[in-house]
Amino acid sequence: MKNLWQKFDRSFLRGQKLSRVLVVMITIWLFLATSLVGLSLNTSWRLEELGMAINEAGSLRKRVFYMVLVTKTPGVEQQFVHEQSQFEAILGRLRLLHEAGFVNGLRHRQLLAQVVKVESQLQVFLSDREAYLQGRLGDEAFLAQAQEFTTVIDKLVLLIEQDNTHNIRLLRWLQALLLVMAVVSAIVSLVLLHHLVIVPLLRLNQGISQIGKGYFDTRLQFGTANEFGQVADGFNLMAAKLYEVYDTLENRVAEQTQAVVKRNRELAVLYAMTSLFQEQHDLSVLVQVFMHKMKAFSGADACVVQLRNRHSHMLEVAGSDGLTEEQVDRFRDYRCDGGHCAQLLQSGQMIANEQLRIHAANDACCQMRQALPFCLTFAVKSVEDEIGMLHLFAQLPFTLSEENQRLISTVCSQFGIAIESMRLNELDKQMAILEERNLMAQGLHDSIAQSLSFLNMQVQVLEKALSEEKKQQAAKTLDFIHEGIQQCYDDVRELLSNFRVRLVSEGLISSLQGVMKRFEQQTDIATDWSVEGDVYEVESDVQLQVVFIVQEALSNVRKHAQADTVRVRLAYMADRLNLWIEDNGIGFAEDTLVQKEQQGHVGIHIMKERAGKINGQLRIFVRTEGGACVELMVPRQYIHTQE
Repeated sequence: MKNLWQKFDRSFLRGQKLSRVLVVMITIWLFLATSLVGLSLNTSWRLEELGMAINEAGSLRKRVFYMVLVTKTPGVEQQFVHEQSQFEAILGRLRLLHEAGFVNGLRHRQLLAQVVKVESQLQVFLSDREAYLQGRLGDEAFLAQAQEFTTVIDKLVLLIEQDNTHNIRLLRWLQALLLVMAVVSAIVSLVLLHHLVIVPLLRLNQGISQIGKGYFDTRLQFGTANEFGQVADGFNLMAAKLYEVYDTLENRVAEQTQAVVKRNRELAVLYAMTSLFQEQHDLSVLVQVFMHKMKAFSGADACVVQLRNRHSHMLEVAGSDGLTEEQVDRFRDYRCDGGHCAQLLQSGQMIANEQLRIHAANDACCQMRQALPFCLTFAVKSVEDEIGMLHLFAQLPFTLSEENQRLISTVCSQFGIAIESMRLNELDKQMAILEERNLMAQGLHDSIAQSLSFLNMQVQVLEKALSEEKKQQAAKTLDFIHEGIQQCYDDVRELLSNFRVRLVSEGLISSLQGVMKRFEQQTDIATDWSVEGDVYEVESDVQLQVVFIVQEALSNVRKHAQADTVRVRLAYMADRLNLWIEDNGIGFAEDTLVQKEQQGHVGIHIMKERAGKINGQLRIFVRTEGGACVELMVPRQYIHTQE
């Protein structure tokens, strides 16, 4: 029995998938349960049918005695006929009982034979009744014949009852089997659940517990082809991977640590060089620090930086480290990629150590091979333009990896961008100086040059008046000359004051207040000042141009307006900055302003040019209540870089 169970366990329970085993077992259980329930229902239906047959067969005896009673009672012949027809109908139904309703087929045949006997006995009973009615048969004989008839009916009822008894026994057996099946099913389910599910789960839990304790050599051997066998295989694979990882963890940590240290070193170099390029603005100092850093990082014995001259486009030595003056002089104006060496790094290619030896064919121009036979050269680029080269020399082959070569190449690109940025900043400063000189020249031309030209004409008029002895005209001309000299003097003072303008740390408002205070002291023209809105920060370049525009507008008021009051309003709006310079002078005609703009009036041109530098709009118009107004509007997005 044990061997049979083991064979069944190996071939079916453990040799098949758990889902298939469950489907087969449930199918078998459903088949057995359905069969037993079906048999029980069939037996119950037969019991109902036979119970009805027993009742009807039993009623035949009552009908026999009732027909005897009716026979003895005169005048109820019709009731006898009815009872006889009912009797015959019951026999007909008993004859139609199906053989399948009986446990034993022989008993069904006996039942049919007994029905035939009852029918024969019925005919005998009817003959005896006729004899009794005719007086040929006495009462006792007729009752005896009725007793014999009921005896035949009793045998018929007994046959049906016997088969019914067998059906009751069968039903009880089926009910008992259902009960046994339920108990056995529960026991088998528990056994299979324990054998197929609980035990594997316990073993799997034990394996997980062992892994949790660090025993990565734990393995599960289920020996099954079901789902738990697959889980066990996956567990074993996981344990093997964990064992492998744990076994090589120290080496991997060491490798990752070395990689992180290397990466940190590279990032530190990049950070240091980036900080240097941003903070240092002296080219010679920048080159020296750059060479020192690259020499230390690469392990070279000497290095040279060449930069391209912006005018001649020739490479010139910008600095050296580790070389004598004589070696540097020999190296001047030498370009490595014009010879036979392959050490030039331009487009990301990496150079192997065996390629770093200076080619013998370059002795005529390089003259470095004897002292420092190994060289590695990097291109210094600004975006796409090559603006210089970095040469690293060594007595022994370099040990630079490809990553370090790429790092040096990246730093050289940053170095090139920093140099180009310094050059562009220098050009910007020169352009700014030239622009201010141009504005100064325009201011001198618009004021002092015109005053001197006027004085020159008045001197000529004075000479002519003196030669003709016109004393009155000479005196009048002297007054003009005196007035012109005073005007020229005022213009010079104003220009000197404007040239010395400085933006105070308090911002635009304080700067404008200082300008207006000086204007009031120099001209005795009253000033009115107001500020509107929430004050916000204004960039220094914008402040400077606004101050210059105010100075030029006030200068025009002094020269042309003949005003005694000037009002300056500054409005800080949400989307723009507005400035108005208004006077109560004589104003001007619109066509006069248009004519001056077409003629290129220097003062108006200077103000509009300065407004354009800060993306502002300048408008000059005549006030309805008299005088002129200069309006400046600057959009807020151009006013400051940070809130």
